[in-house]
Amino acid sequence: MSTPTPPEPSVEQDVKGNIVQGDQNVAGRDNNITNYLTGLRRLRPREISPDALMPANRFVTPGDEKDTNFDRARQAIRNSFGSAAARIVVLLAPEQHGRKSAALRLLATTNLPSDRFFELRPDWDEPDVDCLPAERGAGYLLNLRGVTQSLPDVFYSDLAAYASTLRNAGSYMAITATRAVWSQARAGGLHPEIFVVEIDRPKPDDVVKKYLESQEETQGRSDWIDNKEGVFYDLLPGGCAPGEAVRLASIIATAKHVGDKNALDEYKGWENHLSDWFSTEGREAVETRAVRIAGAFLDKAPAAVVLNSADLLLAAPKINLPMPEGGLLARPDAPTRLDPAGMSFDAATGIASLVHESQGSAILRYLWTKHTQLTEEVLTQWLQDISQGPAEDHLDALASSLTQLAETVGIAPIFDLAEGWLRNGGKQHVALVGDLISDLAVHPTLGSQARAELAKWAAGRSEPARQRAVARACAGSFGKEYPSQALTRARYIINSPGSQDPQQVAQREAVEAVRTLAADGDLAPLVTDTVVHWVTNSGKPTGAPWNVFYDVFTVPSSADQLDKTPLAVVLNQTGKAGEVVRRRILEGWEHIVQNGEDLPQAQKVLLTWRRSAEDGLLPEAPVVEIIIALSRMTGIAKAPLRDVVKPDGRLKDALLASLFVEYQRAYGVAPGGPAVPFAPTSAPQTVPGSPEADSAAQ
Repeated sequence: MSTPTPPEPSVEQDVKGNIVQGDQNVAGRDNNITNYLTGLRRLRPREISPDALMPANRFVTPGDEKDTNFDRARQAIRNSFGSAAARIVVLLAPEQHGRKSAALRLLATTNLPSDRFFELRPDWDEPDVDCLPAERGAGYLLNLRGVTQSLPDVFYSDLAAYASTLRNAGSYMAITATRAVWSQARAGGLHPEIFVVEIDRPKPDDVVKKYLESQEETQGRSDWIDNKEGVFYDLLPGGCAPGEAVRLASIIATAKHVGDKNALDEYKGWENHLSDWFSTEGREAVETRAVRIAGAFLDKAPAAVVLNSADLLLAAPKINLPMPEGGLLARPDAPTRLDPAGMSFDAATGIASLVHESQGSAILRYLWTKHTQLTEEVLTQWLQDISQGPAEDHLDALASSLTQLAETVGIAPIFDLAEGWLRNGGKQHVALVGDLISDLAVHPTLGSQARAELAKWAAGRSEPARQRAVARACAGSFGKEYPSQALTRARYIINSPGSQDPQQVAQREAVEAVRTLAADGDLAPLVTDTVVHWVTNSGKPTGAPWNVFYDVFTVPSSADQLDKTPLAVVLNQTGKAGEVVRRRILEGWEHIVQNGEDLPQAQKVLLTWRRSAEDGLLPEAPVVEIIIALSRMTGIAKAPLRDVVKPDGRLKDALLASLFVEYQRAYGVAPGGPAVPFAPTSAPQTVPGSPEADSAAQ
């Protein structure tokens, strides 16, 4: 005789003194979970120290003596008589005008504790005020550096309500942006708690002097820029960026004396040195030049890697410098080859480093702007060759050097270069390009453009090699710094149609990128919530196939893989995060079991979870909890739960006992008291402002 399906579960209410208990507790718990899930969608606060990043003794007030805008902003946000006129101050200025430094000093005037300042990075594809946190007693810096698109009007209108939320929380925010980014938003009108002001750049000479005067050992050098007899006189144009002034100050701080021409050449981008290095003729000069170029791309790599890469450059078809008679036996040792190229050799580690680190970017800039024939006909192919040869284990160094180059030539030539490698290369080139675009995506000024380009690459279904590179970027620094955007780009790849092997490889690598992020304890709740959202919206634009859930949350292969396996990381989460991720995992299973067409596959996967718990690879309690909770929905004796519980094993008795208790509760036959029906499994949580909510509204 088959066991009947339990009736629709309900929650018994206990009414005492006009207070409804029972489901109110469930509602309160659900509300807490919803609030937690909403918090996952917010930008992650990263602790910063205004006094460390921009000490008061180095700060130069923007503009000149007649410019009072910054002082007005400082007055607006300064706490006076227990309150401040403004909770949000928006500083508008062109890029490289010192906006961030000014914002940091503004926040420092709020008298908040030193550990309560945070920077927010715009980890969104569309600006959304709902993504902004509002913790109690916090100072936030929303730095829109590199953002080029105007903020939508709704952002500004929502910001007014957010300002009131900050006031209630005793918190503040400084926003930095260009006037173009803020232009449309300003049309919404002023708000008493939002102070918008334009600032000018600080005077560059004052920046240099303040920098030098802030350190006791360099205070006597602050007048070197006024000394007509020295080499540093009158170097800075009046309209130069504060960062350029700081660069000059740091060079003066390490100069040997006021007439140090080497220091002057460093400030000028090593122009004189570069001219000498690339004009000298003869075999020895050519060999040294090759080592310089290799060192510029591979600074701080092992000397053998640098020198082998230089030898490959010398052997390139359009250079073709023969090895000396005797081959490698005729070559001098590493220090002897490195020293003329301006590189040092660490005998203890075997590492080769540029003596002057700034020479690396200067050499690359020179090659790409003044030696274009060498770049186009030789270096592009050479970089491919060394990436799968001597430098194959040092792709991060290559990616870092090319990111520095992008600061000069922009991202377009670098992306073009990367596309050429992908067309002609294999797996190693995918790795190189992935590391490169990941670095570009988190760059403070180039990142916004690079992240937009990554979205195009991820959605480009006819270019699986580009998608594979994006997948690697999502698993790297890009995914760690901008997880929400990385997950969106991974979903684009996963949803790309195509049964050809290259497309499937890209999809598998995108899933693996999601797994990498999910195995990060800090990111696990966000990734879990996102993957469950994809599954519960399968077939919709914001969804993904059900098998993604299985692929991301596979069981650990062995005990030494627990910290690298998302399922183990997620089920071992503690506190509120643990409660929420287990709830979301359960909701994913509920959707699959209720709507899935392949229940045997669901049964097979869930049984592997049980077996892994029995083998000690997964925590037992959450796995049992999920199986029992699913039984409430499907019925105790129906597939697939029946076939997950029936097999022999260490957890069989515990599962049967728990199921029997559920049966007793469901039918009110539990001995010793009145029936206490079990709580219903709640519907999947919909996060306000999330893609789920957007889909429901359409």
